[in-house]
Amino acid sequence: MKHFKSIFILIFIMSSTWLYGQEKPQSFPVEEIDKKVQQFMENGDIPGLTLIALKGDQEYIKSYGYANIEKDIPVLPDTRFELASCSKAFTALAFLKFVKGRNLSLDTPVNELIPWFAVTFEDQEVKITLRQLLHHTSGIPWHTLSLIPESSEDDALEQTVRRLVGQELEFKPGTKYQYATINYDVLALVMEKLSGESFEKLMQGLFIELGLSNTRISVNENDTLKAQGYKIGFFKPLAYDEPPFKGNSAAAYIISDGNDLKRWMKIQLGMINTSLDSLVELTHNRDETVSPHNNKSYAMGWEVSLEGDGDILHSGQNPDFTAYAVMRKKEGTALFLVANANSNFTAPLGQQIFDLINNEEIPEMYDPGDQNDTTYAMLAIALLFYVLVVVGFIIFVFIEIFQKKRKFETLTIKRMLGFFLSLVIILPFAYGIYIFPEAILELDWKTTFVWSPMSLRVLLWVMVLAVGISYLASVFTLLFPQKNEYKRFAPKILLLSILSGFANVGVIIVITSSIGSDVPVRYLLFYYFLILSIYLLGRRYVQIKLVRFTRGLVYELRVQLLSKILSTSYQRFEKINIGRIYAALNDDVSRVGDSTNVIVLLFSSTITVIGVFVYLISIAFWAALLTIFFMCLLLLVYNISVRKSNVFLDRARHETNIFMSYINDLVHGYKEISLHRNKKLEFREDVSQSAERYKSKVLIADIKLLNSSYIGEFMLVALLGLVAYGIPEFFSNIENFVIMNFVIVLLYLIGPINRIVESIPSVLQIKIAWNRIQEFIKEIPYDTLLDHREEVKHTLIESFNARGISFCYESDNTKESFSVGPIDLNVQAGEILFIIGGNGSGKTTLAKMLTGLYKPIEGEFRVNGNLVNSADLGEYFSTVFSPAHLFQKLYDVDLNGREEQFDHYLKLLQLDEKITVTDNNYSTIKLSSGQRKRLALLQCFMEDRPIYLFDEWAADQDPDYRKFFYKTLLPEMKKAGKIVIAITHDDNYFDVPDMVLKMETGKLKTYRVNNTPVDAI
Repeated sequence: MKHFKSIFILIFIMSSTWLYGQEKPQSFPVEEIDKKVQQFMENGDIPGLTLIALKGDQEYIKSYGYANIEKDIPVLPDTRFELASCSKAFTALAFLKFVKGRNLSLDTPVNELIPWFAVTFEDQEVKITLRQLLHHTSGIPWHTLSLIPESSEDDALEQTVRRLVGQELEFKPGTKYQYATINYDVLALVMEKLSGESFEKLMQGLFIELGLSNTRISVNENDTLKAQGYKIGFFKPLAYDEPPFKGNSAAAYIISDGNDLKRWMKIQLGMINTSLDSLVELTHNRDETVSPHNNKSYAMGWEVSLEGDGDILHSGQNPDFTAYAVMRKKEGTALFLVANANSNFTAPLGQQIFDLINNEEIPEMYDPGDQNDTTYAMLAIALLFYVLVVVGFIIFVFIEIFQKKRKFETLTIKRMLGFFLSLVIILPFAYGIYIFPEAILELDWKTTFVWSPMSLRVLLWVMVLAVGISYLASVFTLLFPQKNEYKRFAPKILLLSILSGFANVGVIIVITSSIGSDVPVRYLLFYYFLILSIYLLGRRYVQIKLVRFTRGLVYELRVQLLSKILSTSYQRFEKINIGRIYAALNDDVSRVGDSTNVIVLLFSSTITVIGVFVYLISIAFWAALLTIFFMCLLLLVYNISVRKSNVFLDRARHETNIFMSYINDLVHGYKEISLHRNKKLEFREDVSQSAERYKSKVLIADIKLLNSSYIGEFMLVALLGLVAYGIPEFFSNIENFVIMNFVIVLLYLIGPINRIVESIPSVLQIKIAWNRIQEFIKEIPYDTLLDHREEVKHTLIESFNARGISFCYESDNTKESFSVGPIDLNVQAGEILFIIGGNGSGKTTLAKMLTGLYKPIEGEFRVNGNLVNSADLGEYFSTVFSPAHLFQKLYDVDLNGREEQFDHYLKLLQLDEKITVTDNNYSTIKLSSGQRKRLALLQCFMEDRPIYLFDEWAADQDPDYRKFFYKTLLPEMKKAGKIVIAITHDDNYFDVPDMVLKMETGKLKTYRVNNTPVDAI
């Protein structure tokens, strides 16, 4: 009784376990499967799928997502999917049944059954057997996929096979394995020809015999239970109705639902007995006559794993459907996964779930990619952005034409030749795009469009649009050119900079892609030199244009600075730091001018780095993101380090102003400083200290930059080590060739990255120089507009009057500032006026007010009774200041027709043996002090202004010539009706002027009138 009770309990437990298993199978980790499916559907852009799993007597079938996103139709177990290449297992079984029924040998050559079928190897006709077709050892190339016609006609199968006639094989039949989908189409045609029935009818008989009531050949009929197919495009699945390929039904277009696929896999495992069991088993036998591929051997519609697990599997991918089937007969486990998208994630998902079912460790999966959709989409978006920029530019051109800022110019032969030459240059690039599918994929464009992401078609259209819109812009700018040369070439510079950068990326992609590639060498070399020429020619064009631009910019900056300086009054000019002028015009402007190479290298290197990382993302997403993260960290650390040196560079630039001020003192004060030894030593000490301060600041900046450079170099090498050793550790499933590509690409990137890193200090220095120039331009005071020449008529004037003019020097301390005035001065034409006074009395200040160099704080000037602006007074004066400065050129004097007059004055001033003039340029100005003043006086004669002002002119002349000046030259000026104002100390000649005025502490007093002292009047 006791044993009975124990047996009863045991039976109850076993029964309960079995019943519970029927309700909720314990062999399947449902939660993990659901989580895995949701993850892969999201990452792989899969709208919907059906999963069928078997384990012993347990079964699991579940549908996910949508059969039609737009119509919100969910996937159900009875939703039908295209099985893609998983269809070959059905065709293989049907063919074995067909062969057995007709007692045919699998070693029968095809041309014995289809006489017109003929193929060649090495230009010799060879035979292909039925077995070789089943095992994909026929030698028919895989790219014959492009031979399959778009057709739904009854003879579509024969159309397909007839396109193989005359095909050159990749290898001798039976010697190698190469997957070619069209092999199974040939088998289907053999069945049709020998039976006289359509392949579809023959297959329907097989489906009925196997009890697969919901399985059929897809002929694109309106099947309400069939899922809508999707193809990836622009990062998401897009509904896609592929063209009809009825001629390829045997290889890829059987459709079925979850229930039938469950039965199909049970038949494969031997769980359901049929009349075809022996043939089913035969389809699982691998071909042992050729070498394995990727640790697998092909059987008949199935692949057999050679990794010790005994798995039999097959994947399938149509333009808008994917499938994956796998079974392990010894464990009694099987899986079939069908999805309504051409996603690369379907097969990896199926394999991972199969591993879960078999309680195996799931290795970390590498990113299977998105068939380059990301790359195509990003390029299309970038090009579309470019198109929008060009459209905006064309609109801008139209606005300028409407505003009459651009005018129509007749085309010259040179410009037309240039335009047509650019069209000729683009032809090889257009040809390169045209042959791309044939060269790389050995397919035509039509087939490529069917199988590739939708973003590729958009990319090509955008490329065509970009080229067309670019030439349209070129036509407009050719007919209505921009007057500004730099703005005219800006669009081309931008375009070719981008193209050059991407071409640089293309070079490394071609190199890495060619390793182990089957692409013919002639195509690889063609694309290599084509892309290389884009890079070199584009970069050359950009550099030449930027050289012209930056040199033009240097010119414009210098002219702008000079114009601003010359537009300010002398009074304000005196307050400008001379060293700052030197530094701005020379150092800062030159620094900006040297920016050409920096800009080109920085821009093209940046484009290259971005493009290369897009390429890396396309082959290994997460590994590329990790690499980009560390690259950004590198640049951040380097940038922080460099910015610390920027402070010292700015301080060094400020010290340059001080140093240049000392140089100015050296040039203009060398006479004074040369008198005393100790003065020279002290001056040298000050200059040396300034140079020392500059050296110390630059040294600190250079060391910091050097440290930053070593940090950047160390991090680059560390990054290379991370890729070489870290990626295999973190991403174990990434293939070795991908890691090798990463290493090669990063080695290639060291150059561009170093150029980016090294350009940062140069950019900072250019920025400092630019900011200094702009600050200096803003700080220079503006007085006079110098935009055009004015014709000045040097007519005599009747009177010159100054009324109540006064001037006061600004003071930076609390002491009272020195002031001049108020002063009244009246002088008539033909009068000579002497102004005398001690040093510091204000004579020079008065002279500067009279000539308009200083603007009085009060008072007014009148010429012939008319009020005159102080800034315009200089137009009435010819002057010789002390010391007199001579320019190498005689400015604002037209000597044409006045040669005799000029020669007369040369002889009069005893300079005819010293000076000659060619094109208004003096032969020399290396003269004695007296001769320099005489040459300055000659300029006054040639300028012929109505008023002459001389500041201690006779001080450097010998007694005889001094007498000649006072007794002969001044009276002649008086006789000519000139007003002469002379600042002098020569009291021996006070009989010459009409009036002598004396300056005392800024006040002007009458000293003599007509050679009579005021006290005596």
